[in-house]
Amino acid sequence: MEVQFKPEILLVDDLENNLFTLRSLIETHFDANLSEATSGEQVLRIINERNIDLILMDVMMPGMDGFETARLIKNRPKTSNIPIIFISAYDPTQKLLEKGIAAGGFDYLTKPIDDNQLVYRLKMYLRFIEHEFIMNLHLRELNQKLIEEIEERKATEKTLQVSQMELRTANAAKDKFFSIIAHDLKNPFNAIIGLSTILLEEYDIFSADEQKEFLLNIKSSASNTFRLLQNLLDWSQTQTGKIAFEPRQFEIGPVIAEILELVRPSAGNKNIRLEMALSAGLTVFADMNMIGTVIRNLLQNGIKFTQPGGWVGIETCMVGPMVEISIKDTGVGIDPQKLNKLFMINASVASSGTAGEEGTGLGLILCHEFIEKNAGRIRIESEVGKGSRFLFTLPGGPGRDVA
Repeated sequence: MEVQFKPEILLVDDLENNLFTLRSLIETHFDANLSEATSGEQVLRIINERNIDLILMDVMMPGMDGFETARLIKNRPKTSNIPIIFISAYDPTQKLLEKGIAAGGFDYLTKPIDDNQLVYRLKMYLRFIEHEFIMNLHLRELNQKLIEEIEERKATEKTLQVSQMELRTANAAKDKFFSIIAHDLKNPFNAIIGLSTILLEEYDIFSADEQKEFLLNIKSSASNTFRLLQNLLDWSQTQTGKIAFEPRQFEIGPVIAEILELVRPSAGNKNIRLEMALSAGLTVFADMNMIGTVIRNLLQNGIKFTQPGGWVGIETCMVGPMVEISIKDTGVGIDPQKLNKLFMINASVASSGTAGEEGTGLGLILCHEFIEKNAGRIRIESEVGKGSRFLFTLPGGPGRDVA
């Protein structure tokens, strides 16, 4: 029987007008059960009595403030996984933002609240929460079937181990989702908001060229955020089997050339040279959108971990019936102990780039899954201090067997 997901959202603010505004906005756009609290003490009572999926909480409250309340929520095993979105005054120094993240918050919105931004954020969070709900529901149904088989076959121990592994994988996926949302989506939004605020407030001070530079930076941050969100959604769909898979024959060279132009501004910002050595006329049989995602992620990864003045190159060649594509960089290289963990969802191997770029490792996990989906293989050659080389293969020519 299909179960309809209806999220439980807790609104927290000591001012009734603010609660009324939040409730009205959410009721207009979402089908959710809403609870309200005006103090940290009320919050703790409510989350003990009800299963709350998401908390929108004001920071400045009399008595126990939002940060202290969040720490108490996170210290309780029963409530530690509830996502918390803080709402408070504009924070140009980002000290409140840092304090909120340290207290266990997943996001930070400033007053006065931008309705469109709040609705967009809530849609994104609730989509992931619903995904977790459906996945856990599916796992509970699967566990019930497994228990019945255990009773019939008297193989209790082995089957329960399989079930536990699936639950751990589901929890690892959930943790990865919220880790990415909490950290990597926040930084580009802060850049967009900060740059646009400066441009609006001091518009007449800047020359036309300077104004254009601001707009280019805002566009770049928005594009990067969109690409990360697309990776998140793509990976989410791979976990539920809902992603479209449409393999066909196409020439790989023009796809690579187009993606190189997309990442060229990022490389130019770090004075990194892009090189291309493609064998003419090579065709592959694969899903073009998936392979484009793989190439883009690997090029961006190379740029991220290469020092200014270095280079990132891409080559293609035939290896038997397969087309091999390699992306090489002169970057920092990868610790041998991390190499075998790069494609594992339950391993934490995220690292900062040479210019402090943040990352989650999700892009490489997505690359591995997409290449495997297209009947190819991906591997890594790397040496610390001398750079890395990512190589993957795809079936060459038409009509290959792709599951």
